[in-house]
Amino acid sequence: MRTIRVIVLGVGILLLVCGCTASPQAEKASLGTGPGQEPPARDTISGASKVRPASPSLERHGFTILGFRAIRDSFGQVSVIGEIQNTSSASRGVELQASLRDAGGRLLSVGHFYPVSYRNIVPDETWPFTYSFGRQEDAVEAELRIVGVFRTMDLLDVASATP
Repeated sequence: MRTIRVIVLGVGILLLVCGCTASPQAEKASLGTGPGQEPPARDTISGASKVRPASPSLERHGFTILGFRAIRDSFGQVSVIGEIQNTSSASRGVELQASLRDAGGRLLSVGHFYPVSYRNIVPDETWPFTYSFGRQEDAVEAELRIVGVFRTMDLLDVASATP
């Protein structure tokens, strides 16, 4: 299992270096977007060979998704990969939501994840992310939302936090 994660992370980093993007549909409102919510960034699921240059696609809560890509590997597993930047003046963590839809727009799967759950992303820092849905043969479109932000405690410096 660890080998698979290392391979997925390596592929994600390689694709980030080559560039990632959201489709032009990112500006359109999505199904289920409520009042006060921004539309999600969207991408059509494709093979890893169709990576395009990065462009800003979504900003919320002091974070910007610099780009993301939905890919289907040779085993039919769908993953979203991308890069997020803290554009605020505070160190914080971020929660993302990725979802998959079929050709008719029906919601197939939703996943919440934290690109960095063990520490805060400092201002102007960029961080890669990846989330795998597993095998999703009917999925044709992926959406990505910034759900919220949080602050983590520095667990590595426990000695200074204890009395």
